[in-house]
Amino acid sequence: MEFVIENQHLTVTVKEKGAEVISVIAKENGIEYMWQADEKVWNRHAPILFPFVGRLKEDRFRHNDNTYLMGQHGFARDAKFSVHERLSDSITFILAPNGDFKHVYPFSFELQLTYQLFENQLSVIYKVKNLDENTMYFSIGGHPGFNVPLAEGEMFEDYYIKMTPEIPRERLFLDGPFLAAGKTVEVEQNRFSLERNLFLNDAIIFKTPEATTVTIASEKGPHGVTLSYEDFDYLGIWTKPQQDAAYVCLEPWCGLADRSDADGELQRKMAIQSLESGNKRYFVHRITFF
Repeated sequence: MEFVIENQHLTVTVKEKGAEVISVIAKENGIEYMWQADEKVWNRHAPILFPFVGRLKEDRFRHNDNTYLMGQHGFARDAKFSVHERLSDSITFILAPNGDFKHVYPFSFELQLTYQLFENQLSVIYKVKNLDENTMYFSIGGHPGFNVPLAEGEMFEDYYIKMTPEIPRERLFLDGPFLAAGKTVEVEQNRFSLERNLFLNDAIIFKTPEATTVTIASEKGPHGVTLSYEDFDYLGIWTKPQQDAAYVCLEPWCGLADRSDADGELQRKMAIQSLESGNKRYFVHRITFF
C-alpha cells in the first residue's frame, strides 16, 4: 500500500513496505526528485537501514555466545510497517516487536518513522525504543537516492557535491564491502564535481561528528537537494559507476559496515550504538528540494 502526504510545495509518496519514500514531486514544475528504482540498475528509492548499516562479515554477528545471520543493511527496509498516525502533511509508521525478527536480532524494540513536510522541506524522524530487558545494540541510517540529472539537457557530470561547514573531515575507505582496517585520511576538500570514477570502490564515506549539510546541485541549472542533520556520525555518498545509474544517494549513518578485521562480536562492532532498557533515542535529518 502507498500513502501520499502533501503541502503547497511538494507531493510525497511513501510505501508501507519498509516505510520507504518512493516519490517527491515539486508541484511548481513537476520535477521528480527521487530515483525511480530501475530494476536493472538499483531497485530501491530510499531504504531505511536498521538494525545495521552496511555489511557484516560472513553476514553474521555474535552476541551472548549466540550467532545470528543478517543481510546487508538489516531487515527494516523489507519489513511491513503499520501506519500509526496520518495527517495531510505528515505520516508516522511503526515497526513493532514481533517474533519474526528474534531469530536474526535478539532484542525487543520499536522503530518509528515520521515524515513531515514544511514548505519545500521533508523532515525524516527516526525513533528507536528499547523494549528489551537488556542493553540494545544497533545501527541506523538513511539511504535516499536522488535523480541526477534533474532536468533535460543536463548530464550527471554537470552536478557537484558541497559540504558545510567547510572544515577538514576524516574519510574512511572500503575494502570490498567492508571498512578497510586502519585506513583513513583527513580531507580538506568540501566541494567536488560528480564523476563516475569516484564510485569505482563503492561509497565515499566521511566522519561527521558535527552538524552537517550536504548539497547536490548543478553547474547549469537551479535545481538540486540539500540534506542536513545533527544526529548522525557518518555520511555515505554513493551511486553505481555505470552510465545508466542516474542517481546519487546521500546517506546519514549512525553505524558502519564491519571492518575487514572485525571479530563479529556485536558489542565490539565499530560505531555500534547502545540503548539502555526502556530508553528511546531520536535521529533526524531534513531534505530540502529546490
